[in-house]
Amino acid sequence: LANVSCRYQALFASDRYARLILAQMNKMRLRTDFCDVRLRLGGRVFSVHKLVLAASSPYFSALFSGGMSEADKEEVQILGVEAPVFEVLLEFIYTGMINVTVENMQELMVAADMLQLSEVVSICGEFLKGHMDPSNCVGVYQFLEQIACMDMLAFTENYIQVHFLEVCVSDEFWGLSKGQLVKLLRSEELRIEDEYQVFTAAMDWVLQDVTKRKKHVVEVLDPVRFPLLSPQRLFKYIEGISDFSLRVALQTLLREYTEVSKSPKENKVYSLLQPAKMRPRRKARKYLYAIGGYTRLQGGRWSDSRALSCVERFDSFSQYWTTVSSLHQARSGLGVAVLEGMIYVVGGEKDSMIFDCTERYDPVTKQWAAVASLNFPRCGVGVCPCHGALYALGGWVGSEIGKTMERYDPTENKWEIIGSMAVPRYYFGCCELQGFIYVIGGISDEGMELRSAEVYDPISRRWSALPVMVTRRAYVGVACLNNCIYAVGGWNEALGSLETVEKYCPEEEKWVEVAPMAVARAGVSVSAVNGLLYAVGGRASSRDFSAPVTVDSVEIYDPHLDTWTEIGNMITSRCDGGVAVL
Repeated sequence: LANVSCRYQALFASDRYARLILAQMNKMRLRTDFCDVRLRLGGRVFSVHKLVLAASSPYFSALFSGGMSEADKEEVQILGVEAPVFEVLLEFIYTGMINVTVENMQELMVAADMLQLSEVVSICGEFLKGHMDPSNCVGVYQFLEQIACMDMLAFTENYIQVHFLEVCVSDEFWGLSKGQLVKLLRSEELRIEDEYQVFTAAMDWVLQDVTKRKKHVVEVLDPVRFPLLSPQRLFKYIEGISDFSLRVALQTLLREYTEVSKSPKENKVYSLLQPAKMRPRRKARKYLYAIGGYTRLQGGRWSDSRALSCVERFDSFSQYWTTVSSLHQARSGLGVAVLEGMIYVVGGEKDSMIFDCTERYDPVTKQWAAVASLNFPRCGVGVCPCHGALYALGGWVGSEIGKTMERYDPTENKWEIIGSMAVPRYYFGCCELQGFIYVIGGISDEGMELRSAEVYDPISRRWSALPVMVTRRAYVGVACLNNCIYAVGGWNEALGSLETVEKYCPEEEKWVEVAPMAVARAGVSVSAVNGLLYAVGGRASSRDFSAPVTVDSVEIYDPHLDTWTEIGNMITSRCDGGVAVL
């Protein structure tokens, strides 16, 4: 060893040594060796070492410090903790081990929180996580709220939101206070399939003790996003309520809402709430419906296109496409929109026959039904909802472009002509944003693809011109996302099918190009789902004057990353169809 150089040194650590010291101190405690204070809890006394307890807990460190009256006492009384519970905690302080059970967990966590034994609080929290289920999570949440355990409270709140549909039918749900319920129902994170489930959960809470709770019905229903719900469905629910005064109050409330929604500019409060109330919750389960259009297979002739009646539904959670009930009338060049929780399909054509018929899909019955027809048959028509009505604009009416606009009132089941477009166009993009209707691109009277865009105010019934796009686009897909309008793909004679995308923000009043799609798409259908933009189907560029093939692929655009990603293909390729989100 004398020959070993002194330059070589090593630092060693021994976990075993720390465990041995802890075990030895516990033996000393049990023998009362070197104990310097006694703790009295009820009728029991525990001899302990100040140093060990002070090192384990800020509570005891403060208790035994020089500034406290207990610092020099030989015996100190501890209030608020039962002796058997303290004995378990004391065992942990001296050994690092604790036996947590369903029976003692709550008392242990309360005592550990009071005595500032953070490690025990964390252990109890992990125990709670492992034993939490939809039947007990509300009780756990209320318990954690009482002791202000913020980390576990956040975890439990998230658990309730994720399992909301199971939680809202549990017995503990009825025990929520009014404030707790309203806070829960306001959450963007509720994992629901549709907003109607939030409405029924709120009403179930009221009806559980209707005598005492009906006075809270307005506050409890305030978080419900009524613009996403069908008034007919709500009134049908209300008719089944046995309590007369509650039924009348709800009928009045919904009638007032319906009236206000028809004239939002006359109500400042409604106008302020509308943007948030119109959006589905962030974690709400969304379904994307791909409807109608036409299909043409690879190598097909121009005349081989076939109008579609089939409808596919994409589950944004599972990422799978499935077929649902088909349209009564196969059609392409149709307009599609959602109004009061139902999908409307308007106009379109098949084999050069242009339609005026309108169909409506009820997601509850999962069936299509005919409603009032347009005043004029239209294909390549722009359709969108606004202020509780449905608008159908322009389109091709047979021998010319339709200049007129029609508005559909779902209450009266009637279309009426309300005026004309400033610039007649067909196969254009159309969307509603903040109470205004935007029309983008399309084909003009002269047969030219358009760069122009316009905005229509349904209140003043006036059109205003917008800045022109960078690229001419007919057969363009248009949708709103994050208060901006996206013009996706399309076609023009010079470039053929387009993969480029432009974005227009009303505040900036200009079009800017964003990331292009991976696939060029004309006749693409576009919609926003869960903060992403979906581009569905379309037709690819043709080569050697051959008929362009229709596309079954789907891409999603993330505005934060400015990237497009391909996802699961549709069952049937389609172009000039429509999409809707429920």
